[in-house]
Amino acid sequence: MNHPPMSKSPWSPQLLALICLLCGSGIAPVEAYEVWLTDQSDTGKESGGFLYIYDGAQLAANPTSVKPAQTIDFAGDIGKFCEEATKKPVRRPHMLFFNAKQDHAIISFLSGQVLIMDAVTKKPEVCLSMGKNVHAAWPTPDGKMALAANIAEKKFIRIWTDYGAHKFSFDPDKDVLNLGAMESGERPDTAPICPITESSSKYAFVTLRGGGLIVVDVTVTPMQVVATLDNNQVHPAGCGGVEAGGTMYINSGGGWPIAPLSYDVYALDLANLPKAVSVKLLSQRDNQFADSHGMAAVGRYVWSADRAANNIEIIDTLSNLSVGSVDLVTSANSDPAPDLMDVAPDGQYVFVGLRGPAPLTGNDKTVNNAKGTVPGVGVIHIDAGGRVGHYKGQASITNMKDGKETADTHGIAVRK
Repeated sequence: MNHPPMSKSPWSPQLLALICLLCGSGIAPVEAYEVWLTDQSDTGKESGGFLYIYDGAQLAANPTSVKPAQTIDFAGDIGKFCEEATKKPVRRPHMLFFNAKQDHAIISFLSGQVLIMDAVTKKPEVCLSMGKNVHAAWPTPDGKMALAANIAEKKFIRIWTDYGAHKFSFDPDKDVLNLGAMESGERPDTAPICPITESSSKYAFVTLRGGGLIVVDVTVTPMQVVATLDNNQVHPAGCGGVEAGGTMYINSGGGWPIAPLSYDVYALDLANLPKAVSVKLLSQRDNQFADSHGMAAVGRYVWSADRAANNIEIIDTLSNLSVGSVDLVTSANSDPAPDLMDVAPDGQYVFVGLRGPAPLTGNDKTVNNAKGTVPGVGVIHIDAGGRVGHYKGQASITNMKDGKETADTHGIAVRK
């Protein structure tokens, strides 16, 4: 049998020595991971955007000096790939998630496309048109679907995903739910904002622009709405959701004319599904300069970003009480405007997107709820199992045009 020639090790002697030292001491080397961040600002003619990929350990260790390990311009080869597939250029890379196996990234563009990339090679596999718009595309934990929210046309769309076979598709006749037909006095605007499923991948919880919530069984054809809440129970335009301890936590937020400022965090009781879903208000910041947006599960705690007030509230899921907050204001960034966030695989850090001075989405100019100072990604060290966080600083991004900063951070996800 012929054997390939041995290649020179890509690791330096110093790194090998460090690994040996760590192994000998009983301390495991830090697990490698990446932090992906999107910039919504144009890099082409009314098109494009940036994708920044950071080495997670380096970003956590020294956020102020780290540089991205890789930068992808969506106006380049990927833009050409999507334009050939959908007959229009991509613009505004808005939301970003990884599938459960962490080998594919799902990126939604407000121009109406869902891009699915190989997360290892960073190559595109498919670019699908969802119509005029797609705000978010959520991969189900079972790996069988991605659920897309089309705000402009008030449609909820199911994409079938087979990552191993590299097959992705949807049937416009069977996989599209027209939410516009569900509008009523207590659900005046059923444009879907953010869909999220619980751990079984059976039920999608869809927040609505005009307030309220619908619960959809996505495992049947046609998809079926099994439970609803109205705009008195859940306020408008939530875009944060996470399951923790068998409870689904969601929010409502600002940035829309119907609710320029809004901050509510809710707990959904799933025990009576599919017959009904009940909701409990856990935290509210009425009559304050507040805007709830991103959310993450950190140990037994739920962290909820306040985009306007520049802090992150911490809620204990055992008591469902607010137990503290993390202040993100520093001398280097007086108005960080925290947005979406994700957690490092070792549970030691939270990475949060920070908006810039020219927010392209989710900002009501009468109050500037999403307007920040320096765009980038913030790093928070987790302490006490998630009950406490200490802000370490940020890695900044930039896209200067005519002397003005146009970069606008939004999608963020950790690839474990």
